[in-house]
Amino acid sequence: MKILFSVGELEKDVNATTKIVLQLAERLSFLGHSCVVAGVCNAFPQDEEKNGVQIKRLPAVAPVVKASEAFEKFFSQAGRNRNSSRMDFVKRHPVHGISLFFKYRPEYYKKVEQPRYLKQIKAIAKDFAPDALVCVCKPILPVETVALSDIDCPVYFYQVDPWGLHRIDNADASEDIISKELAVFERANGIFTTPVLKKQYLHHTGYKTFSHKIQAVEFPNIREYKPSQKAQSAIEFDDSYTNILFCGIVTDEFRSPEYTLKLLAALFEKGERIRVYFVGVNNSKTLDRYIRKYPDSVFFLDRVDSDTAFATMERADVLFNISNTLDNQVPSKIFDYFSMGKPILNLQKIKNCPAAEYFEKYPLCLTLREWAEADIEEIKIFLAEAKGKYIDFAQVEEIYREATVEYVADIMEKTFAKNVK
Repeated sequence: MKILFSVGELEKDVNATTKIVLQLAERLSFLGHSCVVAGVCNAFPQDEEKNGVQIKRLPAVAPVVKASEAFEKFFSQAGRNRNSSRMDFVKRHPVHGISLFFKYRPEYYKKVEQPRYLKQIKAIAKDFAPDALVCVCKPILPVETVALSDIDCPVYFYQVDPWGLHRIDNADASEDIISKELAVFERANGIFTTPVLKKQYLHHTGYKTFSHKIQAVEFPNIREYKPSQKAQSAIEFDDSYTNILFCGIVTDEFRSPEYTLKLLAALFEKGERIRVYFVGVNNSKTLDRYIRKYPDSVFFLDRVDSDTAFATMERADVLFNISNTLDNQVPSKIFDYFSMGKPILNLQKIKNCPAAEYFEKYPLCLTLREWAEADIEEIKIFLAEAKGKYIDFAQVEEIYREATVEYVADIMEKTFAKNVK
């Protein structure tokens, strides 16, 4: 079969969504299928072939590409922080700054980027003649653009994040967004979504009409880590400390680290040799405050590529997870954490947290519940005993078999095969 994945954005720095798609495409390619993954790349667009998958990075309009590339070069200068770099960049390069501003405007996307993207995807589809077109939802606009087009092949909707029902930004959970998503559900030959989202869809009058199309699939992130020769840890950990590592986006809106940092601060002040590192994106004033107050204990490093992130996780003693304040979104990175086999310190922020059931299965986990009183001594003992502990991957794979790339790719392959013309 020929399978085309339309992912909306496909930057060089792979995000959680495109990482999942690329893993699935690589597995399907290994099984003998031809796979193309396509999306807009704002900076340094360049096609490539990787592990049998054709990756097509479609350039945005020229001013946006030039501005994005200029910002990436500006940011890459030593000592820069991505967030603070944006304002500095706009001040020094106002013309590029205007281009970047327009890139995020809905009007720009609808009138310029949306028709341009559809034209590019249709050209790829014409040459490639796919047996399956998979539209990956993040956000809804590229999905709506492509799924409702006249591309003549079976179309599938891959829903990795909530959209119509309770997004992170509740302002988007509107009747307009729901109607757009339902239109895609109507057009789709099949819908792949997470187990927790499927439950919510089946309790909603509009969505449950399409229950016969919906299949629940876990995030396919359970994979044995095989270090690349080029991959090195982004952090030189001091082994005389217990080193805790968080990878991902920190934000006070739905993933605040404050509860855990307050508990760890009590241990810092008692002289416990503990350090906590955050690698990724920092949109948290809380984290900034703790970094200033405990400069020898709390650290932040801007996001790194996937290989470097895994190499850094392998060197850490404990992995730190902050579950979301949403009842229908499981952070995909928890399966990356499980794959590493490391002890995990997990912060559960809401009582009906959908990630809780996954952590309950993991043998090396201490869960802190934000609404409950924590036992400082228990945390101290857990961290002290964490160094050197490890779960063999075979055990992890057995516990989370349904979240392996092989398992999810197999479900997709069988679904596509039913509708091949």
